[in-house]
Amino acid sequence: IGEGHTQLNQISANINQRTGERQAFRGDGIIVRGIYDLDNTTTQINAGGTNFQRRIIGAFAEATLGYKDWAFLIVGGRNDWSSTLPKENRSFFYPSASLSFVFTEALNLQSNAISSGKLRVSIARVGADAGPYNTLNTFNINGGPNSNALGSPFINPFSGNPVNTVTESTALANSALEPEFTTEFEVGGEFSFLNNRIALDVAYYDRSSTSLITAASVAPSSGFLSRIVNIGEITNRGIEAKLDLVPVQLDNGFTWNLTTLFTRNRNEIVSLTDGLEQIIPPGGGFTNLAIVHRPGLPFGQILGSDILRDEETGLPLINPESGLMIDDPTLRIIGDPNPNFQMTFTNRFSWKGLSLSFQIDYTDGGDLFSFSTAQSIGRGVAAFTEDREWSRVITGFLGDPETGQPLLDESGNKIPNNIAVTANEFFFIDGVGSAGADVHNVYDATVIRLRSITLAYSFPNSILSKTPFGSASISFSGRNLWYNAPNFPEGMNIDPEISSLLGGTTGLDFSTVPTTKRYGVNLRVTF
Repeated sequence: IGEGHTQLNQISANINQRTGERQAFRGDGIIVRGIYDLDNTTTQINAGGTNFQRRIIGAFAEATLGYKDWAFLIVGGRNDWSSTLPKENRSFFYPSASLSFVFTEALNLQSNAISSGKLRVSIARVGADAGPYNTLNTFNINGGPNSNALGSPFINPFSGNPVNTVTESTALANSALEPEFTTEFEVGGEFSFLNNRIALDVAYYDRSSTSLITAASVAPSSGFLSRIVNIGEITNRGIEAKLDLVPVQLDNGFTWNLTTLFTRNRNEIVSLTDGLEQIIPPGGGFTNLAIVHRPGLPFGQILGSDILRDEETGLPLINPESGLMIDDPTLRIIGDPNPNFQMTFTNRFSWKGLSLSFQIDYTDGGDLFSFSTAQSIGRGVAAFTEDREWSRVITGFLGDPETGQPLLDESGNKIPNNIAVTANEFFFIDGVGSAGADVHNVYDATVIRLRSITLAYSFPNSILSKTPFGSASISFSGRNLWYNAPNFPEGMNIDPEISSLLGGTTGLDFSTVPTTKRYGVNLRVTF
């Protein structure tokens, strides 16, 4: 389209249909041990099934413009039509645009000191539909005469014969469901120095998600356990940076490569759907303890029982009758599972076909409620509960359990606590651990981890020349070999990564299976 200009256009469309069918059976009463086959069981039970169909049609267009290999503009747009949304909302459009400027080319700044430099800015909107069957209430067929949800037949109380039944879904559908949208603005740059021995890629992003489709818990008295809703707006703002270094590069072929990644994200729930003050995800609540989403706070706060505190100093209020902390009758936010920042360090040493690489991850901050630790304390099996012969005075002020206010002496001053409690009272009655408020079992989830280590060897061509192989290598690897969570009680060996459960809920450890160490050997050949 002109000297020094380039242009590339692309127009495409696609139709995607997904169909799934599942039918399950269960066999009870194995006849011969070790033969795991339905035919080797005394009773076969229909365990139910599911089926679904989902279709989405998309049209996409993109144009790329370039100028003298140092300025590039890409604009695009896509429109989708989804079968999982109501007719009036099933069509949704989302555009994108990005601009990059290679300033070292444009300004002729290339040198040994500055290898290359590029600035970029982009803005994009992405749409997403819902899962199937969220707009109309559906019924579940509970199985034939052989089964129900509990594995027992449904019996007609009049005839005494087994019958089929259907029940309505426990999730209330939403006939006005809208597509999700995420709009993100990003600005960043890529820079390399000293013949690419130092490279930096840094970006700042501002992301806003609206009309997110989720299931919100409702009172069981409504006849449902959850309802499908579009929640208001969630924002994420943060910095991502990647630094590549080659600290050592010798003439004999020895090279050390170091890559460091840094991420820092701050999110906030700006608003929820009208009429909602908070959302507790289905499965995210346990008696008084729950993961909760509230406007004005970061995503996924830990809600639980707390203790009463002196407003001026933050010290606990102490029951003058027992010498123990006074529980707050109101549930409060007691933790934030979102980390302050995360870093990854990847090192690779190579020399003449031999290489050693390892990755170290560091997560700073974030809170975790540990049911495992609470139970270990309450049952007296935590190492630090072994000494039970002491007594101590809990630092705080005497308070009134009825009013929640500090008690005052004759001069109007708060009264420091001077009542000693025994180890038995502190650990096992109403102090910390499973007998105390939830807040006592929330810990800083900072963790450093040896994520992986790999030792590899690539066989030289001098060895492979007389074989049918074009290349061959062997490697030995290990994952999750070591970690240290310094802010958990000594001897508990709690891994903060076990906090992810219940479909992505974080911040809760409910005796989850620990992460495992993995070892592997890999042989790779080409012909």
